[in-house]
Amino acid sequence: MDKVYKGAKERIWKYVKDRAKINAANRAKRRDMHTCGPKSFARIRENLKNANEAKKEPSLAEVFRATRKRVLGRAYKEPIEDTQTKIARMEEIASQQAREHVEGGESSNPVDPFEAVMGKDPKGRLRLYGRGVTASTLGKVSTRSSGASVYVF
Repeated sequence: MDKVYKGAKERIWKYVKDRAKINAANRAKRRDMHTCGPKSFARIRENLKNANEAKKEPSLAEVFRATRKRVLGRAYKEPIEDTQTKIARMEEIASQQAREHVEGGESSNPVDPFEAVMGKDPKGRLRLYGRGVTASTLGKVSTRSSGASVYVF
């Protein structure tokens, strides 16, 4: 146990340093980071749902806005201008669709404001739902007693 293969320690340390550089570069590419800390997206969605009088599920744009709030006086690594621009565009699209709905019934092509601004979700992933949530598991609720899955629509 005292003897380490000659050069193994250096190779392992070099690998760790290389991975740290790659990870730092990938973190630098991220944009619109959430500012809700350790609070889960499920908890935020539930709070938004309970705050709504009709108890309806919040839209993706509402969740995006709620998870990007800033605290005055706190320093952040990323500027907020890009995020504020995206939120304004989402609100503009939502108000335009509401106007079209009031004026002439259905809008010509109803689009989710979040998807219109941010683009489609990457394959196999749902944004603003938290880790591990996929399209196939979103409508599923697992019951522990029977082990069967029940779909909720």
